Amino acid sequence: MTEYLPAIIAVAVTAFAVVSKRLGRSVITGTMAFTALGLAIGPQGFDLVDFSGLFGQPEFVSLVLTGALVVVLFTDASAINASSWHDDVIPARLLGIGLPLAILLGWVVALVVLGDLELWEAAVLGAMLAPTDAALGKAVVSNPRVPARIRQSLNIESGLNDGITIPLFLVFLETARAAESSRQVGRLLGELIQQVGLAVVVGVVVGALGARAIRWGRTSGWAYRYSLQVALLALAVAAYAVAVPLGGSGFIAAWVAGLMFGRSNRAAADVDESLSVYAETTGDLLTMLSFFVLGIYLGPVLAAMTWQTALYAVLSLTVVRLLAVAVSLFGRHMRRSTVLYIGWFGPRGLATIILTIEIIDESGLDHASTIANAALFTVGLSVLAHGMTAWWGSNRYADVVEAHPDGASLAENAPTTVDVRVPLRSRHLRSASD
Repeated sequence: MTEYLPAIIAVAVTAFAVVSKRLGRSVITGTMAFTALGLAIGPQGFDLVDFSGLFGQPEFVSLVLTGALVVVLFTDASAINASSWHDDVIPARLLGIGLPLAILLGWVVALVVLGDLELWEAAVLGAMLAPTDAALGKAVVSNPRVPARIRQSLNIESGLNDGITIPLFLVFLETARAAESSRQVGRLLGELIQQVGLAVVVGVVVGALGARAIRWGRTSGWAYRYSLQVALLALAVAAYAVAVPLGGSGFIAAWVAGLMFGRSNRAAADVDESLSVYAETTGDLLTMLSFFVLGIYLGPVLAAMTWQTALYAVLSLTVVRLLAVAVSLFGRHMRRSTVLYIGWFGPRGLATIILTIEIIDESGLDHASTIANAALFTVGLSVLAHGMTAWWGSNRYADVVEAHPDGASLAENAPTTVDVRVPLRSRHLRSASD
């Protein structure tokens, strides 16, 4: 049946597309549908596919997942004005306090619950599960009834925290490898500086030069708009493809390039936000495929499930996230319902999936399977739990805010000060005709 897999996926994508708006107002999300499809045809389901030879090329899975994260990192970063995100206290605190605390708490909980992990292996898992993915519960950041400041804060957090986390993930991963192989600290430090430093340089150059080239093509009249939209997608790929052969992190390069492109694009007198449509649509498609792959992987994970893995996943999605958010927003006059809303809706998604594949394929860590099982089960649980509660939860939270007798004075309803474009993958409910 492997030869029919492309047809199965194509039909599934088409079927979801024609009912996507209706499903957006239900408990069924796109990520849930494609994860379920992968689980159904995978080795623990109907076993319709030889996963080791997917599409005839074992590298296909890695290519899809890598491409998805590269495009999403670039487009999400380009949607946010990097020079103004810190002007609003909520995203600034979520990223500056909440994110490091979530990594630390995830690290500690992993050491306690998953007792066979070494110190730095637990840190790797904590970093893998810190990034959030707003696409798992689109209603949370797109429901117009939710205060704009809260929606934007969650969107900014989701757009930036994966790019911030990846360097820390690399540090923990290389440290764990060094601890298990007795590699010298000086050599480790040099490799990390090279990976991150080269990635930043490549990202800055590709993003800045690419923005200038696309702006020239647009203002000179020499280029069609759709050609420039394709060029934007090529910029994301270029940042990754240039950084990796040089020894840098392609993911960091793509994220930095997105930040630079967004900043340069906003500096232009006539900003054209439509340029990102093609790249974001491509990222959305690759994201669907990534969650399909997650479903296939999830079958063996469920078969090997232990109570420790299940407990860690629950604690990661609840205690770790909620406590990190509560501490980061302490003293900012946010209502308890707001802290719970932001704390609960921090789903784990695409970045965690890709970093897990990195662990499975390349790490060589002694307990790589334990780390991978915990991470993938957490994402699978998040897909289900956050997908089912997104529509109901966003409306319930909006009811609480709207019922306040002096709603206009609430900190949640303060004017938003951050310039951010909501990416397509996190967007729906915009109008009756979209």
